[in-house]
Amino acid sequence: MKAVYEGIADEMIRLVEREQLKDQSLWRLVTKQFEGTPDDGDHGWRGEYWGKLMRGACMTWQYTKDEELYAILTEAVKGLLAAQEEDGRISTYSREEEFQGWDIWCRKYVLLGLLHFYEICQEPWLKTQVREAAGRHLDRIIDKIGEGNGKKRITLASDAWRGINSSSILEPVVWLYMLEPKERYLEFADYIVKNGGAEGFDIFQAAYENRLCPYEYPVVKAYELMSCFEGLLLYAQVKGDEHWRQAVIRFADRLLESEATVAGGSGCHHELFNHSALMQTGTKYGGLMLETCVTVTWMKLMWKVYLTTGDMRYLEEVERSAFNALYGAVNTQNSACGPEATFDEPHYRSVYHRALAENGGRGQIFDSYSPLRRGIRGRAVGGFKSMEEETAYCGCCIAIGAAGVALVSQAAAGDSAGEAGPVPQRAVGDLVGEAGPASWRTAGDPAGGIALNIYLPGRLRTRAGETAVELSVDTAYPMEGEVSVLVKTDREVSFPITLRIPSFAESCQVFVNGVEQEKVRAGAFLRLCRRWKTGDRIRLSLSYGPRLVYGMENPEDHGSSRHVAVLYGPLALARDRRLGEVGGSVRVGDGKVSAHRLEDVEIPCQCGFSVGLGGEEFAMIDYASAGKTWGQDSAMEVWMPVKGR
Repeated sequence: MKAVYEGIADEMIRLVEREQLKDQSLWRLVTKQFEGTPDDGDHGWRGEYWGKLMRGACMTWQYTKDEELYAILTEAVKGLLAAQEEDGRISTYSREEEFQGWDIWCRKYVLLGLLHFYEICQEPWLKTQVREAAGRHLDRIIDKIGEGNGKKRITLASDAWRGINSSSILEPVVWLYMLEPKERYLEFADYIVKNGGAEGFDIFQAAYENRLCPYEYPVVKAYELMSCFEGLLLYAQVKGDEHWRQAVIRFADRLLESEATVAGGSGCHHELFNHSALMQTGTKYGGLMLETCVTVTWMKLMWKVYLTTGDMRYLEEVERSAFNALYGAVNTQNSACGPEATFDEPHYRSVYHRALAENGGRGQIFDSYSPLRRGIRGRAVGGFKSMEEETAYCGCCIAIGAAGVALVSQAAAGDSAGEAGPVPQRAVGDLVGEAGPASWRTAGDPAGGIALNIYLPGRLRTRAGETAVELSVDTAYPMEGEVSVLVKTDREVSFPITLRIPSFAESCQVFVNGVEQEKVRAGAFLRLCRRWKTGDRIRLSLSYGPRLVYGMENPEDHGSSRHVAVLYGPLALARDRRLGEVGGSVRVGDGKVSAHRLEDVEIPCQCGFSVGLGGEEFAMIDYASAGKTWGQDSAMEVWMPVKGR
């Protein structure tokens, strides 16, 4: 399917492509790290940036097909291949310091970056080189990590987070096995799973047994945990192992139960799972939360679990996270971290400001953390590492954001060519030799057809059998609930069009050529099977208004429940100091809330409302548009304290 979108999804993808992914100086910086051993000194993660950026850039190219971007990525890949040593080693650690700290984590991202480029590579000779380089890279790791023969246990190859960062290499190991079915690759994947993911605690079996929420595990680093389960799901699909598939589903269900927030994403204590559903309104912690790395990985995991289950809950979490936490982290106003920002090392502040000056005062394209209670954006640069004798820097969230932005274009719609709905459970023989995750992550309904998952305006072009089909989608969703889909075909052709009816819809109607359809239900998919011809029109009318939600009761923090938030469809609404008071208490009254769309809002935003609650009126805007100056002048909040509750 070829999608050309309009509106916020397209704007975000192209902004990131233009401002970050086409920045050749950035690619030179992250590629150059492999020419030396910059991570020896602090056992850091400078080696992750190249692979993270490459993954996001390749996913972006799959949408834009931009020739300039492809040329830049090709040169970045050639630069990395030139740094590969004779025995296959690609690392930012020396041989004396390797397999400590974040070394395997960085090598994981090297492998992911190579495999994502392999997926889009247009030149057969380069494709072969990339595949061979990835294999030699992994072979070197397997020679040193595992059981017996003087090898190092994978969970002891890092002193951070019980080694889950190292175990997360599972996903690209399985992916490479799918491309090149060497038995040692599958055996290494077997070993990682058997080893349990974390030193002294089997996270995979704990998820299957389902007695603990993830925040109750002895290791709660959100990003790395979810990365391990992304790998476990691919492993389960390749092996045809329902036990491990269920473990991932149960893990995801526990996340939805205990870690989901009103803005999507998770982790309300720095970068950790901490019962975020409860703690998102906590009054005893004012630190960093909702890390962008966590948000993107949350979206990727939820998307993959949706594909293997067809359960809309996971898909709606992708949408919620995109429209709120993710887009809120995109630096649309060239803001920069101010005096309130914190840095892990004192001298990093001068590194940041030096780089800022060289960039004309424009800050990084992605913010790293997002507030829910009163706070500001731009409070820190997650995963900050200085480079090039402290004249340059990068960060983990800066490097991962593009993958989340591009994922929205993949999740929004799909077709029977492999881009629509749930993945059937398939055994290893069915998957080996396929192109990798692109061939399973978006596998379509075996019966064929087109699925509209997230309503974005634009055009979708595909084929139904031998017949060309185009759908033109006209909508202002999620600000409004009207969606019009115009069909264009070469000739009459039978295929299904599947519509997602969001769970938050208070009422919904679907019309095909003016005829109302039956069995339309919120929280379910509607499958329209018929012969379609040019001029056929689908009209979806969703009715939804503001919803008031309350903080949960916390016996250890009585102020936690004395907060309310206003949701509108998939959007969380926020107060912004540029439009009025922030931090002051609101009256709830009888709990009825109203929201009237504002035609003119003084600041850039997707939508603004005059919200009525408890006899008072105040302005709110979509969460993604709030706080965008990264300073106190745009202090913001979703969760508002309540008077007298």
